[in-house]
Amino acid sequence: MNPAAPLILLVDVPGPAARAVADELAATAGTAGPAETVEISAADVLAYTAGTPGGRRPTVVVLGGRVTEAVGLVHSLRPHSTDLAVVVTVTPATSVKLATLPILFPADIVRRVLEERAAYLPAVVSDLLRRLLDRRSHAVAQAAAQRQLSTGAAIDRQLGERLLGQFLDQAPIGTLMLDGDAVIAWNRRAADTLELTEPEALHRPLTDLFPAAERTALRQHLTAHGPGRAAEPDAVFERVRPDGTSQALRIAAQQVTDTEGRSRTLVLAEDVTDRLHAQRKLAERTSHAQLTAEIAAAMTASGALNERLHRCVRAATERLGADRVCIWTLDAQGELAHTVCADGDDAPAGDSPCLSGQRHLVEQVITARRPHLDVAALPGEGRGHGSFVGYPLISGEELIGALTLTTRLALPGSTLVTLENLADQIAVGTRQHRLLDRLKETTRALERPLLPPRLPDLPGFGLAARYAPYGEGLHIGGDFYDAFTAPDGRHVLVMGDVCGKGPAAAAITGLVRHTLWTAAQHASDPEHVLRLVNSALCREGAPFCTLIYVVLDPSPAPARLRIACAGHPAPLLRRADGSAVPLEVHGQLLGVVDAPRHPVTELDLRPGDTLVLYTDGFTEGAGARDQREPEDLAALVASFPPADPARPAESLVTALLDDARDWWGERLRDDLAVLAVTAHSAPSVQPGGPAT
Repeated sequence: MNPAAPLILLVDVPGPAARAVADELAATAGTAGPAETVEISAADVLAYTAGTPGGRRPTVVVLGGRVTEAVGLVHSLRPHSTDLAVVVTVTPATSVKLATLPILFPADIVRRVLEERAAYLPAVVSDLLRRLLDRRSHAVAQAAAQRQLSTGAAIDRQLGERLLGQFLDQAPIGTLMLDGDAVIAWNRRAADTLELTEPEALHRPLTDLFPAAERTALRQHLTAHGPGRAAEPDAVFERVRPDGTSQALRIAAQQVTDTEGRSRTLVLAEDVTDRLHAQRKLAERTSHAQLTAEIAAAMTASGALNERLHRCVRAATERLGADRVCIWTLDAQGELAHTVCADGDDAPAGDSPCLSGQRHLVEQVITARRPHLDVAALPGEGRGHGSFVGYPLISGEELIGALTLTTRLALPGSTLVTLENLADQIAVGTRQHRLLDRLKETTRALERPLLPPRLPDLPGFGLAARYAPYGEGLHIGGDFYDAFTAPDGRHVLVMGDVCGKGPAAAAITGLVRHTLWTAAQHASDPEHVLRLVNSALCREGAPFCTLIYVVLDPSPAPARLRIACAGHPAPLLRRADGSAVPLEVHGQLLGVVDAPRHPVTELDLRPGDTLVLYTDGFTEGAGARDQREPEDLAALVASFPPADPARPAESLVTALLDDARDWWGERLRDDLAVLAVTAHSAPSVQPGGPAT
């Protein structure tokens, strides 16, 4: 057996199908030889797939239709894009349960094949194996290049691909090498962009590809990067293609020295034709279109609503040359209020002459719910009269207020059309702001019962938790945690994640938390509690749930932990000496199969040790394709010095949450929940006195 060769595991696959797969893959070669095919039972598959995801032998697991609880088995295999893929045979009896696989895993590592289409099984297996090997080769090449760059070793550059190097030759931007002004090498993208062919283009001056009017400027640009000269910004040059269409290229040049010590010019050429045309169209927009963009930006920006409305009226006043632009709104009781105003002075809105001079006109707009054009007194003494126009602010049939403008200038039709569009934008933005405020209140009300109102006081232990919902408090997530003391005196710690978002996820979270607490009142053992939670989810037909369930027994010395995992990220254990590791605990999801397996892991929690539970927002906060491994988090936990030695759990959860926000930044698309428990040092007892 070659441990480096690709491996095909046929798990309970019928003989004809197994032979078809073996025949198809007999000639499949990886980096270490042809693929090896092994027929095994479901009970033996984990022994062949052990190891760290990403570092295992390239393997494709084929599950026959007789395999029961295939979803749980796939999850325990821990498929990975570079070393393990799975093909599952779907029978009429298993089609419903296997429908969750596309939700759990992407199609490039887990696929389903209908039993009646078993003839396609060899092709599917071959395709998955090829993808695994391609991704493995790509990862190995990247790692080798990174090692070479980090050690300062130069990448060989020789003629053609050799001159440019393999990476530049395959780069997605046009790359050329010049000897003086003559082209001596180019990559594939440059050949496509500039229509370069051999031998016609070889040794031809690059400037010949451009019109005479561009050549002098291009030649100066190419030589502006010589030794001792400051680099100029990249410039755009235009040319005419052989088919007569125009093309714009962004050119960047850099002097380099090849392996034989000769001076060359490395040129990057990027086709920016579409971008340049778009910029020219954007430059042709009128001031009214610019105003519409300013209003849209103001109404979609963050911050107080009144500040955004002030930005709107100031922009409209400046762009339209108006004497005064105002926004009036209706409050919850239907009372009309002069909200914001811009007329070039610093008078507060409450002292504005609009209140006395225009209120009756605004009331007509509000009553009729349609635009109104009239004559009104201009603001300020002795300014006379001018044109007044008011537009109702209506969104979703809701009357919000009115937008008004007064000016001494004539009001052309284009201005009236622009004002109507502005009124629509302001109405939509204002209503959206109000709806978001209501939604935030509703979200907070729904989330409140999903987390414990406060953490319990556990004598001899420090307990801390944090929960940060994704977004601005508008999304009800599926992450939750709980901590309580069972009647038997043991402490129960729970961290979970329900599939989905919104009110439906909140309802399932409530079901899980209630079932957990109720079951633990009778017996806190993981086997008993998780069995009841799984039954409750299956009975309701609810989405699946991942969970870490911990029973902390404080009676022995040191304290004893019993941990069960239901498809949840591995918890972290930080020892008193500062070392930290992810715990090897595995188990099947809750709510997927009728009788899932949840092995229980037991270990001691010694004084100074900390157990950390967390949700997948810490490892997959930006999606499944951008992950941090539990080993990364363990190294991070080990590196944190306790900010407050007296409260290490509190310091640790705060540091983890801050690090996750910094790590994911704006890419974060998931909730974050973390819970930590630390065993304190045993108190000393003075003779005849209390513990100290």
